[in-house]
Amino acid sequence: MEPKKREYVSDEQLKQYFPDLPTGKLDDYRKKASFDWRRMKLVYDDLESIDLKHRIWKFFEETPVFKHADKSVSLDEERHIAIKRMYSVQNEAFLPIDKLVMNPQCYEAETEAMFMYDSSMTVKLSLTFRMCSNVIRGNGRPVHSQILDDLESGEIGGCFALTEVAHGSNAKGMRTTATYVPEKKQFVIHTPDFEAAKFWVGCLGKCATHAILYAMLYSEGKNHGLHMFVVPIRDPKTLKPYPGVTVGDIGEKIGLNGIDNGFVMFDNYHVSKDAALDKLGGVDDDGNYMTPFKDPNKRFGASMGILSGGRVHITTISTAYLQKAIVIATRYSAVRRQFGPDDSSEEMPVLEYQQQQIRLLPYLASTYAMRIFCNWFSEAHVTMVINGYAGADDNAANRGVEMHALSSAVKPVFGWAARDGIQNCRECCGGHGYLKAAGIGDLRNDNDANCTYEGENSLLLQQTSRWLLSVWAARGRINPADYPYGTLTFLNGADKVLADKCRWSSTKEMVDPANLVYMYKWLTAFTLKQTAEKTERLKKAGKDDFQTRNETQSYNAVALSIVYGENAILNHFYKTVLEFEDVKCKNVLLKLVSLYGAFILEKHLATLYIGGFLSGSQGVLLREGILELCAAVCPEAVALADTLAPPDFCLKSVLGQSDGEAYKHIQSSVMTYPESMSRPAWWRDVIHWRTYVPSKL
Repeated sequence: MEPKKREYVSDEQLKQYFPDLPTGKLDDYRKKASFDWRRMKLVYDDLESIDLKHRIWKFFEETPVFKHADKSVSLDEERHIAIKRMYSVQNEAFLPIDKLVMNPQCYEAETEAMFMYDSSMTVKLSLTFRMCSNVIRGNGRPVHSQILDDLESGEIGGCFALTEVAHGSNAKGMRTTATYVPEKKQFVIHTPDFEAAKFWVGCLGKCATHAILYAMLYSEGKNHGLHMFVVPIRDPKTLKPYPGVTVGDIGEKIGLNGIDNGFVMFDNYHVSKDAALDKLGGVDDDGNYMTPFKDPNKRFGASMGILSGGRVHITTISTAYLQKAIVIATRYSAVRRQFGPDDSSEEMPVLEYQQQQIRLLPYLASTYAMRIFCNWFSEAHVTMVINGYAGADDNAANRGVEMHALSSAVKPVFGWAARDGIQNCRECCGGHGYLKAAGIGDLRNDNDANCTYEGENSLLLQQTSRWLLSVWAARGRINPADYPYGTLTFLNGADKVLADKCRWSSTKEMVDPANLVYMYKWLTAFTLKQTAEKTERLKKAGKDDFQTRNETQSYNAVALSIVYGENAILNHFYKTVLEFEDVKCKNVLLKLVSLYGAFILEKHLATLYIGGFLSGSQGVLLREGILELCAAVCPEAVALADTLAPPDFCLKSVLGQSDGEAYKHIQSSVMTYPESMSRPAWWRDVIHWRTYVPSKL
């Protein structure tokens, strides 16, 4: 998890991409900042990534199909707009594969730029082309090259069909089958009933022509478990389903309605043997099951690394949503004035109030921690996948297992952080935050899916805890090659750490970044030890594996996975900041590391006291430290938001524009909203119904 070394970028280069911000009501706070908001961007971006984002944003701004609608549109039109935008971006090919190989971080930059503008379009683009191609490359064979060519040219469109109506996270319970028929060299795909229908399939409702289908592979009467197939669903020239396929749209959702989620059922549907994505395991022409892995765990590890891409991607999505929300709420809090020390005083910006600070600024720090982490995480995953294609990674299995465990932890941590942070941002903007034009409500609704898809968060955390429990017994024999991403370094000297007590007795010491990192090391090791010991007690009491797992979730295994994920994020944040060369930026970033670390650690105070690490008033000192850090970060907050902010047309918020003129933008919005001041077409009903007296029954 080492931070990436960056090349020097001059002030002149940065100013080419980031011109001076408009003067106005945010000037006072911007003048208080002790650092250069442009240079702060380099803590998570390099110049190539910055250039890529700006090329994408310029294209959006200049292309008519990307013009924002004046008001809400129908479900059908929302999906129509998303598909037109998706193909527009796909045809531009902003990030060719050769450039991605040279700089994998650009994948993250491209994703961030697109999510800052239109999340539905970006999800559709990712599902239709990128993720399907990655899975086929990682699990397919040369025979699938034509499908890859057709995907990349846009001749066909893909989707992922895993979840079933009655089964989501329980992959072993899936009931869609793919039975191999040696005589025909075909698979017969079948859905026994609607409960086994593939459901929630993004892009399948109206548009997808092919699905990466997950089905139970049967041959010679034996179930070989869940396998992947690339299956034609619709005729690419007519978009009509093939015989034997029943496919449709599942309807309107809470958010992300530009994505046409669908369902599909198969009635003894025959596909070629070549439909199997069987690089890691499948049947030969005679139906004999074969795999290049003698150890089933190695096959699992290699496949899990590839399939972690969705969860890795969600860390970026969650961060983008929170990033926009925190920019809007911070800027608005700096211009919204209320009350004062006394009746004769001038009103104060609400950002100066402690309660506003503690609701917002820890999430501002969280956004920086998340942005820095997910940039590295995405780059690490892309590099792993590329090396897997080339056969250049002799440690692929271990890398894949750790990537799977880490993504299963940080995806929930990011999704929940964004959920809570966006809600706080909405409330911190008061009544105006409830306006659709404020832009926060859509972020909240769209992010909600991140807590569920690619694994419901609470269930997904079990993947991580089971892995952590498996390595606890080997804590004294950890080989760095076995855990190439370094997320188990907290186990180095764990027994000695667990015997330690908190030695710090001042607020400053309690929120020192290095001390917080040490406290998290203790917390992670302790939570793992407690979970392992409870597991052992339950087994000795005669509980079977299912009962043991079920009774160790609350307060133990779930908390363990969350703490493990938070520990990885905090450590990477701190290491990255220590290596950042700009001194003024580093000083502010260290405050953010302290605020983020103290904020997330405070949520585990009970465990810290239960384990005997904290005693007396140390918890109070930690909380006081959080408040002091909020006050210290407050003068820097607007400039920190400026660093995170996309262009105003992407932000699309009357409250969060860079000029700080929130009230002028609200006025413009309500005055120009279609038909806002016209008499309704149904005005006669107002007259009729207010005078209507219903007859007595």
